[in-house]
Amino acid sequence: TTAAALERFTVNFTITNLPYSSDLENPDSAKFRATQRVMNMMLDRLLKKSSIGPVFQGCEATDFRYG
Repeated sequence: TTAAALERFTVNFTITNLPYSSDLENPDSAKFRATQRVMNMMLDRLLKKSSIGPVFQGCEATDFRYG
């Protein structure tokens, strides 16, 4: 048997209770890194418990924007 290829995809969503600040535009800012760390942890937990959990490899928040 051959191993299945990893499939990468993008998910966009709105966080309604996260006040936006310009710090979230800068990946080097403490606020960006802290927010990214929390989002990665929460999304990992959620997706590991979902139907894709057995094959889930991880996720990474890469961008935050106003909108």
